[in-house]
Amino acid sequence: MFLVTDPDRNWGCRINDRILWKGYHAVVLQNELLQIVVLVDKGTEIIQFLYKPLDMDLMWRSFNGLRSAENFNTADGTNASSFFDRWSGGWFEVLPNGGPGTKAAGAPLGTYAETTDVPWQYRILLDSPDEVSVGFWVKTYRTPFLLQKTLTLKSGSPALFIEEKLINAGREAVHFMWGHHPVIGEPFLDEHCRISAPESFVQVFQAEDGPDHRMGLHQESSWPLIKDRNGGLLDLRIVPPKTIQTMDNCYLKDFSNGWISVHHTIKEIGFGIAWDAEVFPYIWLWQAFGGGKGYPWYGRPYCLGIEPWTSYPCAGLGAAMKNQTACQLEPGASMDTWLTAVAIRGGEDVSRISRNGDIEW
Repeated sequence: MFLVTDPDRNWGCRINDRILWKGYHAVVLQNELLQIVVLVDKGTEIIQFLYKPLDMDLMWRSFNGLRSAENFNTADGTNASSFFDRWSGGWFEVLPNGGPGTKAAGAPLGTYAETTDVPWQYRILLDSPDEVSVGFWVKTYRTPFLLQKTLTLKSGSPALFIEEKLINAGREAVHFMWGHHPVIGEPFLDEHCRISAPESFVQVFQAEDGPDHRMGLHQESSWPLIKDRNGGLLDLRIVPPKTIQTMDNCYLKDFSNGWISVHHTIKEIGFGIAWDAEVFPYIWLWQAFGGGKGYPWYGRPYCLGIEPWTSYPCAGLGAAMKNQTACQLEPGASMDTWLTAVAIRGGEDVSRISRNGDIEW
């Protein structure tokens, strides 16, 4: 009549949705190589991307840590402070506002609003030793979107497969920014890491993250070489140590294949993402290398954001509408897309990541 599998098995692929993680309902997906922890009540934030053979979690853990959903109350302040009070690191998904708070079509939208930090719904779609899949969905509060996605693990594969659909459930066209914000950090990230990315152009705007930037401002160049703030050459493939105490944001664009990776040349482990470049034609490359002056950083973060986006810069939906990179969905229209995140074994530069998680060196 229907497939029956052992929900308590400890081999192959498995999924556990009976987890309370510091007060948040969590879903844990596993196979022989990966353990993925998803906070259902916190925007389906992926707070763990653990490569089991090395016991290496590739996600960044914020200095604030994950606060109990039941007992933590944020202090009064702006919508930005509310977001940063709750940000515990990891990988969150953003719709429809990328960056600081703004107003669109009369709706006030907070920092990285409005799919982060809110509860999503979910349903286990497949639970077998060969493959597990779970579906998540959320309806945004201040805009008329329905966002659906599935996360899938397959036996023996170090890849997490993501498929998504965005629907405009309103009766008028709506603008939006849409992006994924994975951030990697210690103990994986250090000065022995290198960044690989497709052939593209790099654009730097103003000092978005404060005065301790190492990149020269207001420039565009070919990946991976740009000018530093003193006019010298800066190779963006090289990850500096935290003692450099800098923080920068730049943008990669005009690439035909969407992918980016960071690998450790000594530990021979890495993290990479491939995605649909027609939907996400920009990479936000946020480099927090022991820098960031004042609130909320105080020089504490050492991490790297490798972020596929529909639009840019990190200045809110209003700015993306002004530069015509914001997307628009007509009433009742939808769009489908995909991403694949993979743990990479090897210490060499990557030349491409495919949708099925294969690595080309």
